[in-house]
Amino acid sequence: MAISNRATTILQSIFLMFAFIMVFQLMSGLFTPISSMPQWAQYVTYAVPPRYFIEIMRSVYLKGSGMTELVPQYLALAAIAALVLSVAAATYRKQA
Repeated sequence: MAISNRATTILQSIFLMFAFIMVFQLMSGLFTPISSMPQWAQYVTYAVPPRYFIEIMRSVYLKGSGMTELVPQYLALAAIAALVLSVAAATYRKQA
């Protein structure tokens, strides 16, 4: 039984997203502190959205931080979201 081209594309996207999620989890600072990573990896973590989410969760749960103390993390997440949305809008092609 042959797999259609659309199903192949969906499977490829699932495997690709799984790979991204694994890298994001490892680079977010959830399992190992970012400060213990090599310097180059610490710079890479600035492009990983879960890093900011983990910082927000730790600040809220451990320190009881408020919204005003978390503005830098929220701004970083908003900037990443705007960048991804811009790329998605620019590359969108309607298919029949």
